[in-house]
Amino acid sequence: MWLFLLAVWLFLLVVPVLHAQEVREISVATRLLKEPEGIALVSLPAGTSVEPKRTRGNWREVVIEGWIFSRSTEKTSREGFDLVVTPAAGENIRESPNGAVAGRVRTGTLLNKEEVRGAWTRVRRAGWVPREAVKPPVRRASPPPSAEPDAPAIPSSERLTEPVESGALPLQAAVPSLPDEAATEPVGAQVVRETAIFAAPQAGSYGTLQPGAAARVLSRSGDWTRVQFEGWVRESDLKGGAPASLGGVTAAEVRADPTRYIGQTVDWRVELIAVQEADDLRAEMARGQPYLLTRGPLPEPGFVYVTVTDSQATEFRSLQALQELTLRVTIRAPRTRFLSTPVVELISRVVE
Repeated sequence: MWLFLLAVWLFLLVVPVLHAQEVREISVATRLLKEPEGIALVSLPAGTSVEPKRTRGNWREVVIEGWIFSRSTEKTSREGFDLVVTPAAGENIRESPNGAVAGRVRTGTLLNKEEVRGAWTRVRRAGWVPREAVKPPVRRASPPPSAEPDAPAIPSSERLTEPVESGALPLQAAVPSLPDEAATEPVGAQVVRETAIFAAPQAGSYGTLQPGAAARVLSRSGDWTRVQFEGWVRESDLKGGAPASLGGVTAAEVRADPTRYIGQTVDWRVELIAVQEADDLRAEMARGQPYLLTRGPLPEPGFVYVTVTDSQATEFRSLQALQELTLRVTIRAPRTRFLSTPVVELISRVVE
């Protein structure tokens, strides 16, 4: 009898643990909404792990959990939440501190705080996604011990010391996991409602397109689609100026088609992290070359190396770290040997 009771006790103990290990994955890129058909809170790439909750018609409530850079949030007590996301371009939520990107949280999104670790905060947020966007359940399995694969390790010099917060953990510049979505062949599309057209994701608006306007889809990145359209303007409405920069070019496009973009000028919005000097592990730059270590181009995850002159390096050292800047740069390399980090050369800082 006691063996039977022991077996029942073990069963009751193990089943909740197994249930807690059950997760769901997002099958296609989608958005976490506050309510069905409501406000978008988080952009979710395919493969993001979520905790499923209730269903409502064609919608499924899920919870996303991850780590966000603490300085990108502020305390709040609105609607029973603890934090609000503050950067205008939003912020990444990651599987671990500076780990793989699990989504992009929009500015103003309210979050629950779970714990703080150095410069990072673990947060949770419930919301709604289309029911068909949630895969059937899968179980997390701990990988068996094995040797590390034969792949070049990320150089130790790529580890960043948090520049503004004492006691912060070292941040490793891991290759972001958010998928690159550069289109291989332009496809036709038509504008279905009046919509604003932007120079780049989260950048200023050029104007509006009217319903029925024909365009070509060039690439996609998260919730944004880069399009190309043609039209006519009066000659009197144009004037000459400095060489134009390409608008809306993503790092994903540069990596996908380097021959097209090497040597081109682009305006990229980035987050300044630190001024550093190149070493032998960065063969794309001369040894000792000063460069800016930046996040971006926003809102993409990842990093960008921006080479600068000595005088420019001095100017940027005087700036506060983690502020967002728009830089006009020339693309020099689509990636480095160890990371998918573009190398660009600074032309000027774009006054905003």
